[in-house]
Amino acid sequence: MTVDLGPLLAHTAVEVVEATAPVLLLIAFFQFAVLRRPVQRPRAVATGVAMAVVGFFLFVVGAKLSLIPMGMAIGRALAGAALPAVLGVAFALGAAVALAEPAVRILAYEIDEVSAGSLRKRLIAGVIAFGVGVAVTLAVVRIAYGLPLVAILVPGYVLAIGLTLAAPRDMVPAAYDAGAVATGPVAVNFVLPLTTGMALALGGDRAATLGFGVVGIIALGPIVTMLALALALRRRESDA
Repeated sequence: MTVDLGPLLAHTAVEVVEATAPVLLLIAFFQFAVLRRPVQRPRAVATGVAMAVVGFFLFVVGAKLSLIPMGMAIGRALAGAALPAVLGVAFALGAAVALAEPAVRILAYEIDEVSAGSLRKRLIAGVIAFGVGVAVTLAVVRIAYGLPLVAILVPGYVLAIGLTLAAPRDMVPAAYDAGAVATGPVAVNFVLPLTTGMALALGGDRAATLGFGVVGIIALGPIVTMLALALALRRRESDA
């Protein structure tokens, strides 16, 4: 499939300007109208803003050229395979996507720093990746059997609330942050097209909506696994 690169670049550039301009204007308003302070190191600030905008532009172009169509293609291909194999691939892809999220690595690093190394960043990243893998697997089960979204979210959040009440207080905020960082740009641009492509291949246009909701399920997975980790660590400490 060929892509007309010129219109794609132009359209993406407009999207990036529309997304970043309000934020930059708001920052400028607070800097000059509210704080009324000059910008320190304006050249460095301008360079940083330009790099961020260009990086955002390149990421969106890359997502449109590769991640989104690749996810759709993989989803359509998986629709014709045996369900156990599909579930295994879904788990592996979900875990890999979580490990590729920059925000997941940042959160794992911060938890490692705050805990003075008692919670290693590799452990945190692995637990989040496991939660995302399970979440993507559940999303595929939902598509395969045509389940409503509440059939997964309601029991999942009941479990999450129960774990929240039982888990150590200092780990609860980190667990909910884990759910947020897992739903980053890699997950949205790859897993969502994957599940949508699978739903289209299995049931046609009418079933395509089953591919949506996966981001909400992904946000739930790491919350549960991080809270379970906190409970397991507390039990180990009490046994010791």
